[in-house]
Amino acid sequence: MPDGRRTSSLILCVILLGLLASPAMAFEAEDLPLVFGTHGWQGGLSLSQERIKHLGFLGYEITGVGGYFLQDLFSEHVSSWFAGHKEVFVGNVGYTLEFFVGNTERPLFSIFTNSVDPHIGAYGEVKRVYGDYGHGLSGMAQLFMNAMGEIEYCISPYVQFTRQGVWRISASLGSSFGLGLSYLESGETLQFDITLVNDEFSFYVLLSVPEQPIKFGAGWTEQRMQAFLRYTF
Repeated sequence: MPDGRRTSSLILCVILLGLLASPAMAFEAEDLPLVFGTHGWQGGLSLSQERIKHLGFLGYEITGVGGYFLQDLFSEHVSSWFAGHKEVFVGNVGYTLEFFVGNTERPLFSIFTNSVDPHIGAYGEVKRVYGDYGHGLSGMAQLFMNAMGEIEYCISPYVQFTRQGVWRISASLGSSFGLGLSYLESGETLQFDITLVNDEFSFYVLLSVPEQPIKFGAGWTEQRMQAFLRYTF
């Protein structure tokens, strides 16, 4: 077995053992994704679990885990990503902290399987909101489990405003440089993200069917196109 696949399998085993060792863990949402991505057609299982705690009348705390396992339909390649996160918002100040592990990039919106070497990493965000306007700073760092032991990091200051949905304009600084524009519609019916990073343009969109357990996603960059369908049960 190649070293990369052995490392990926070990990571998956550690994740599963951690889940089995937690008696309070029960997944609340399961999805059956069908994906067309960098390795052609893939199918698998996506899992997520969250707990929401209200902090007085003006705040909340969300903790949870989530991730996916995807198998190539015509090969033995497995794509996976798993994370635990915590989000707190009190008054007009909020923060998010997330730790993740996998062999695909940190997903945008949902499942977009851009394959990379197995890695571990962390994502964090702090923000302040004033009515319909706000600003914040997010950051991500990840360590790749390869012979080089590469480290990538990115810091993204942003501003946001609400017009029917939440619009966010951000900059990317660090291992990559660029600009981004994203939109999240009220009720999460429609989401999209447009970026120009290291002279590469990308566009991703996620559409949820109202009152139906179905989501459609599509993504485009100068190197590849992706699409997926998710059914929640």
